[in-house]
Amino acid sequence: MLATTDPFVRHFVQPVPRREPVEVRLFAGERRLTLEVGRPMDFRALTLLSERTCSKRSADLAGFGPRALAKRAIGRWSKPIDAGLFLDTRHIEPNNVSHLLMDIVPLCLSARRAVGDAAFVFRPLQPAFRDLLLQFGIDPLCTYRPVSGEKLSFRLARGLSQFGIEAHFDAPLYSYTGEVYTDHGAAPSGRRKLFISRRGPRSPLNAAQLDAMLEARGFTVVYMEDHAIPDQIALMQEADDVVAIHGAALAYLALKARTSRVIEIMPPSVYHDHFPIGIGHKVDRYVQLIPSFDENVQYQGWAEIYRHKQSPFHVDLAQLEEALDESTPGAGGREAGKAAPAHPIAMGA
Repeated sequence: MLATTDPFVRHFVQPVPRREPVEVRLFAGERRLTLEVGRPMDFRALTLLSERTCSKRSADLAGFGPRALAKRAIGRWSKPIDAGLFLDTRHIEPNNVSHLLMDIVPLCLSARRAVGDAAFVFRPLQPAFRDLLLQFGIDPLCTYRPVSGEKLSFRLARGLSQFGIEAHFDAPLYSYTGEVYTDHGAAPSGRRKLFISRRGPRSPLNAAQLDAMLEARGFTVVYMEDHAIPDQIALMQEADDVVAIHGAALAYLALKARTSRVIEIMPPSVYHDHFPIGIGHKVDRYVQLIPSFDENVQYQGWAEIYRHKQSPFHVDLAQLEEALDESTPGAGGREAGKAAPAHPIAMGA
């Protein structure tokens, strides 16, 4: 669809795909819960617009240090780059691979599918982020300078209301764009068992015992930072049974058509449903483990949650072993496609 509604050109209006809630088995300390996890906010349609304008990066340019002053001067007073048709992603900070794969790349691929060639504008990126974008044929224009031309933007509709995609919906944007990873998703899925561990923040303090237990069950221990981006993608394409410390590497499963099982291990008192919402529809059995859970951490807000999230912790090996046994086909776990009855959910129960 191509329609002009001055000052906007409407390139497409597509329905937001319906997503059934994903069943997630949650082990939180001694509690055993079955959750039905869905998008916290649903929309009717996704619209791609363009308008003639000059786009400037304004957020995160405050402060009085030399770098902040230099970026502010570049952003406000530099001559604009004429980019023709462009999508400015600088409002979304790509802190990690997950932010790229679950939010930014889906927007870029959706735009390219609709309009063909376009410039994709980013802030200066780490080399690994640039390498990941190039895997999808996205050659980023990295700059703090103003960019002028026909700026592309997305809107999500609910009723007659339209919401700019810059708003925060507490769900991966990939869950609204529809499937954009068909080329990667068609790649053959392997049968490899993979354990994605971590070093530094959020690393397992009992790593030796954890690795030994999982290796005895046939898992290969992997640290993603030891591999180049193409190899990281290949590792996840080959995996069909994944245990992972909560982290960005799980987003690679969006590139697969199907994964049999995912067990996501989170630090004490930390709960996220980001990945069940983003990739759960592609996983037969999704399990989350939290060694212990104190609601007071949640009540204190993000700063306290983040402190717990980034701290090394002991993985509860008995809890993990129970989860592995329960979710293994033929060993008491439910069969793929057969949902267990949902139980009332109360984190304080």
